[in-house]
Amino acid sequence: MFNPTCVSIGAGHNTPQDMNVIIESLIFDFDDKIRAVVLDLINRILLTRNETELRETVAVCAERTDLNKFFLYGYGKHHFWVKQRLVSDPVKTFDQRMMIVNF
Repeated sequence: MFNPTCVSIGAGHNTPQDMNVIIESLIFDFDDKIRAVVLDLINRILLTRNETELRETVAVCAERTDLNKFFLYGYGKHHFWVKQRLVSDPVKTFDQRMMIVNF
């Protein structure tokens, strides 16, 4: 069974402003750009402090990278989620979320 990994800024100390990035599934690196897009997205998220900044940085990431080409994402009331698109049919995604960010 896959064990989700949590990544957050700081020495294990969470404050209400921290963005907690939880990787919930494997990242399928079928294109050379995927790794760069994922790392860029995670780094940007970890530098945000609230939902507004998160939404702004995701929009910038989507404009500057292939985020929309390889991933589908959205927002819940207190979280941001990401699913990876299938290479064989980019309209479809893998069943499990790749990542969730709680805010």
